[in-house]
Amino acid sequence: MHQHWFLFFLLIAVNLTTCVLAEPAKDESALPLIDARADYEGAMADRVAYLVEQGEALSFDEVQSLISTNPALLMRPQSGVLANGLNSDAIWLVANVSNSTDGPILRRVSVGTGWLERVDFYFLTDRQLLQQFVSGDRIALEQRAIAKRIPSADYRFPPGETRLLLRVETADPMVVPLYFSSIAVSHSREQFEAIFFSFIYGVMFALSTYNLMLFAGFRKRRYLFYSLYTAIFVVVTASYNGIGMALLWPDAVRWQQWAPPLFMLCFVSSGLAFATSFLKTRVRRPGLHKVIKTIGVAYFTFFGICFALDKQGLALQLAFLVVPVFTVLMLYMGVSSWMGGNQSARYFMLGTLASVIGAFVTALTVAGVISYSQLGYYALDIGMVVDAILLMLALADLARKNKEARVTAERTAQVDLLTGLNNRRGFLSVAESLWSLATRKGSNVCVAMIDIDHFKSINDQYGHAVGDRVLKKIADELEKSRRKGDVLARWGGEEFTLLLPETDEAEALSVAERFRRNIEQLEVNDCGRTIRCTISVGIASRHAQHVTLEHAISRADEELYQAKVQGRNQISTGRTSDAASATQTLLLSSEH
Repeated sequence: MHQHWFLFFLLIAVNLTTCVLAEPAKDESALPLIDARADYEGAMADRVAYLVEQGEALSFDEVQSLISTNPALLMRPQSGVLANGLNSDAIWLVANVSNSTDGPILRRVSVGTGWLERVDFYFLTDRQLLQQFVSGDRIALEQRAIAKRIPSADYRFPPGETRLLLRVETADPMVVPLYFSSIAVSHSREQFEAIFFSFIYGVMFALSTYNLMLFAGFRKRRYLFYSLYTAIFVVVTASYNGIGMALLWPDAVRWQQWAPPLFMLCFVSSGLAFATSFLKTRVRRPGLHKVIKTIGVAYFTFFGICFALDKQGLALQLAFLVVPVFTVLMLYMGVSSWMGGNQSARYFMLGTLASVIGAFVTALTVAGVISYSQLGYYALDIGMVVDAILLMLALADLARKNKEARVTAERTAQVDLLTGLNNRRGFLSVAESLWSLATRKGSNVCVAMIDIDHFKSINDQYGHAVGDRVLKKIADELEKSRRKGDVLARWGGEEFTLLLPETDEAEALSVAERFRRNIEQLEVNDCGRTIRCTISVGIASRHAQHVTLEHAISRADEELYQAKVQGRNQISTGRTSDAASATQTLLLSSEH
């Protein structure tokens, strides 16, 4: 934003440009001439001459005398915006305004910069002062010539020539976009700026509010810091462009002088706080983290000293000194984090780069190095919006990755790492829902407990590594043999459990028999040795409304015990009810 601190830092590097390009006026009769009938829509500082005070303030009469005796002191800017950089001496703008009509022409003269401390407007004819207006941050809003955020004065230029002089003074960067237009054109320009700032501030406040809500929900500090970062951007720019004084503190002149550097401090601090939290520098780059904290503490300390000594100009210089440090740190943290493998940092890096490029284009525009245009003038505003959106994408990307990691962790917590099947926790989370549904519908549902026969002897004879291979092979076969909709899990050790929805005991017996037969025929090869296994199965079903899944699993485990007692490689099924359970053991000798 043209009033934002990025601009001021870059202006330090280019503030001499207009002075170098300036041309001296030949004599007083060669003063620039402005046609009062013309309606200049853009900035037109290049249509006037200017004089720089050399350390001492000049009075109106002294300037008039200098113009008369030594007109070569007057310089001619080559751009519509005059920019002399930070902490410049006061300047005088001078031109003659010609009205070739028979009647007065009303025109508004304004300087479209909201942070200038004092702007005096002088209108005179035949060296006689006709009227003087005053404006600027040092003047309460109601005491200005026009109660607006930018210095302005309305004047009816009489027929003939009228001398126009403006004196501009500020400790902030001397940026003077001079406008000379009708009231209608001035209103149109103000309306455009109002729409533009409304869009910028609307985007920033929306992002700030959204992240504040995320912070309230997730309690992650990076959302709070980002919310402060975007909100304080609005505040610091509003304090510089005069919107803050116009809307919030119209009479607080001293506060207006100190608000910009103070808010710049808060903005830089919140930006670094967000960056360190987002990039986790406390853990990943502890040395850099300490440097950033030291810079923040030092800045606050020096600012407090400047405020105690009432050195506002020194506080501004200090603020603009910290700005390049802030920019370099942000870029460095983004690049180093991205190169270190943090893919979310690419949004952070690109966002910071967008704001820097925008600031650079705006600085070159107002300094006159490149041709003035509205796009160039507001490049920093656009860059900061891009920056904010990209940082929001960075947060969204980080949130997405955290969610994926959380889902993966939850999934891992419910999956047996060896077999890839559900573990007990994963099984129960699904089976309990299906059991409750079956209970409400009154439908059939069965539970089977499966155990590998003599599995301990396999571990003892071949080793646990081979035992794990056998277990994995059997788990794969069970998974392949189950019906779609059945829920299979490793219950623990060499035990598996199976939930069979919409299944009665006879059908469950058929499924279990297919399992038993397939495992019996399964072979596992180990270094030329063939390993065969069998399984025993116990089945229980739901026969009463209030029979719980836990009860059914317990009954199926009892039936599994019965199958083992009867000789293994068998299936035992019983009925689960309130009164008792009947156990039926199926000796499958005909299958052997």
